[in-house]
Amino acid sequence: MFSIVIPYYNKAKYIQRCINSVVNQSFNDYEIIIVNDGATDDGLAFLSEINSEKIILISQENKGVSEARNTGIKKAKNQFIAFLDADDCWHTNYLEKVKQLIDKESNVKIIGCNYSRSNDFLTAKCNEIDYYKFEDYFKVAIKNTYFTSSSTVIESSFFMQNKGFNPMLKSGEDTDVWFRAVASGGNAFYIKNSLVYYSDEDENQTTKIKQNLKNALVGNINNLYEDLLKSSNNKSFNKFVSLYVYFNLYPYYFDKQYHKEAKIVLKQNKPYFFWLHLVYWLPTSIGEKALKWNNNTIIRLYLKFICRYIYT
Repeated sequence: MFSIVIPYYNKAKYIQRCINSVVNQSFNDYEIIIVNDGATDDGLAFLSEINSEKIILISQENKGVSEARNTGIKKAKNQFIAFLDADDCWHTNYLEKVKQLIDKESNVKIIGCNYSRSNDFLTAKCNEIDYYKFEDYFKVAIKNTYFTSSSTVIESSFFMQNKGFNPMLKSGEDTDVWFRAVASGGNAFYIKNSLVYYSDEDENQTTKIKQNLKNALVGNINNLYEDLLKSSNNKSFNKFVSLYVYFNLYPYYFDKQYHKEAKIVLKQNKPYFFWLHLVYWLPTSIGEKALKWNNNTIIRLYLKFICRYIYT
């Protein structure tokens, strides 16, 4: 039923909690594929104490999280692939609820689930599943992308017909997959129950590091999606890609290190949205000060308001 792909790199403090949350699932038709991406710690030593044929351990030299996930995907044997990061964990009923949704619906391509940054819910009783189908995902995605790397399940046929995680991307590599999975067709769903603990305990998380624009989805999305944008009949998708760039490019645009590159990205971005473009008319010096003031709040709130209430 499920192939659970867990990339591992130096997460000794959290990995046992992560694996235990899977082993203790109320639904047990799954395999666990752990990809040791050249870890230098002994965090996986405890696996020798777990007598389970469900666990597959693959070791490779350090290639990054995208390559690790792709390795796991290639090894996967089941119909659905569930992703889980080594420092996160699941409620014991997570897979059970996902299975219930799959049984009730048809042509399921991708499923997201509500997560919490507090782990109090992990010991609470899970209520009856509460979910909905996205009728037009890209119309609402600028408000919330919904899918995360530990709360997303994708039908495995997607990876047979499409590329997996892009190793070139160091920021947005997961959202790239979610966007393409939805755009590829099939139905997308979201479970409203909180069933995933999304941890921010690790101070070394790559999500906390500003990546080079050349390695960020926002700097490449129009080029990467060129063919998809030309062939797509979904106007919401084409509009979303442009809004995504407007909303996420400004930290680079007003950074001297990336300003010239960001100007090229903005020039290529279509369609044009006047009220969002206004931000990028600010003199670079003022934009730099706005970024430093109150942690980007002014620009971000303005862009968020325009995206949510003017262009949706």
